[in-house]
Amino acid sequence: MILSDKTIKEIILNNKVYLVSPFNPDNLQPCSIDLCLGDELKTIHGKCIDLSQDSYKLKPNEFILGSTLERVNVPYDLMGRVEGKSSIARLGVTIHITAGFIDAGFNGNVTLEIYNCSDKEFELYHGMNICQIVFETLSSRVDRPYGCKELNSHYQNSEGTVLSKYEGLNG
Repeated sequence: MILSDKTIKEIILNNKVYLVSPFNPDNLQPCSIDLCLGDELKTIHGKCIDLSQDSYKLKPNEFILGSTLERVNVPYDLMGRVEGKSSIARLGVTIHITAGFIDAGFNGNVTLEIYNCSDKEFELYHGMNICQIVFETLSSRVDRPYGCKELNSHYQNSEGTVLSKYEGLNG
């Protein structure tokens, strides 16, 4: 079951868990929370682009990594899903290719795979509402949350934009 704004607000206000930090009540939607773009972009080769001083124009057919400004903390009885914003998608820009699923137990900034599939430039800037997160309840608490030792979770406690840690990568 997808959590409603009422349930999300109750979880956050009752300090059960922070879910999203910092939490901006203005970003609460009917069944999601809007997340903002952090201050750093990276190419897949690791070149950094600082958004704290200036915006970045994403060229047509360009792919870049970014991250959420907010940290996400998924309890053991929920999972999260990052989804694009329809207004951005209607301009031909995706914010995740296939990695929108967030396991129970994940804690950190969410790295986004941003791709401009339009024929026009798209301006990215620090703090813009870039995506939304939806939380869903699980049938039970997980036994092995993301980040537990035996799972070898690569992205637990991620800070900022994190490059791929795929072991088969041929640099």
